[in-house]
Amino acid sequence: MNREWFDGPLAGFARTLVLDNARPVIPLPELLREKILDRLLLQVYGPELMPDKLPVLVSQWFKFYAMQLIPPVIVTSLVQGVSWPLQLDQLAFALHERGFLDGVKFESAGLVASPSDEPFERFALLLENLQQVIEQLSAYGSVAPGVLWSSAGDYLETCLRQLAQINGASAQIGYGLLRERLRPDGRRNPLFKAIIYIEGPDGQSVRQRRSCCLSHQVEWVGRCEHCPLTDRA
Repeated sequence: MNREWFDGPLAGFARTLVLDNARPVIPLPELLREKILDRLLLQVYGPELMPDKLPVLVSQWFKFYAMQLIPPVIVTSLVQGVSWPLQLDQLAFALHERGFLDGVKFESAGLVASPSDEPFERFALLLENLQQVIEQLSAYGSVAPGVLWSSAGDYLETCLRQLAQINGASAQIGYGLLRERLRPDGRRNPLFKAIIYIEGPDGQSVRQRRSCCLSHQVEWVGRCEHCPLTDRA
C-alpha cells in the first residue's frame, strides 16, 4: 500500500491501519474462535456481564470490527480504485490492552483493481467478509444477524458521509450499498436503509439506526446516540 493514498483530508480514514511489524497482530480466524472470544469479552466487559449479557457484548465487540475494517476498505476502493484481499485468513488485528480490536492489518501483496461502478460488484469482497464474520458471531453470541449488519451499515454510512465532504462523486457508488433493497442476484440486501434520517421534534434531521444494537440492555452502556428505540422508551 502507498502511504500517500491517505494524505491530507483522507488521513482520518487510515487511522485504524497497522502498516508495519512493530505492533503485534492476531489472525482473524483465531480471534473468532470461541475460547478466544470468551477470554476477550471477559477482559473487556468483566464477569458481571460475561456471559449473562453475551448478545449485547458481541454486538458491541462487532462495532470495533466494523470501525477498524470499513473506512480504509471503502476509501481505498472508491478513491484509489483498488481492493485488499478480505478473506478471513488474509486479515489480522491488533488488540488494545483492554481486549477490544484496535487496528487492522491487510495482506497488501494481494491488492487488486476494483473498477466496477456497480456497488455490489465493487464491494463483493467486503460483503462476503462481513457475511462470514457476522454468521460466526451471531451463532456464538445468539444475536440476530440484523443487529450486526445494522452496525456495519452505521459505520459504512458514517464513512461515506465523511468521504462525500471530500469527494462526493466517489462516495455515490458506495451509497448504493445502503439504497438498494435487493442485490443484483435478487437476494435481500442486509445493508438496506441501515441508517435513516427522520424529522426531529425541533424540525431538524435526526440520524437513526434501522436496528437497535442492544446497548440499552446494559445500564452503564446505555442507549447509543442513534438508537431507534429512543421514542419508544
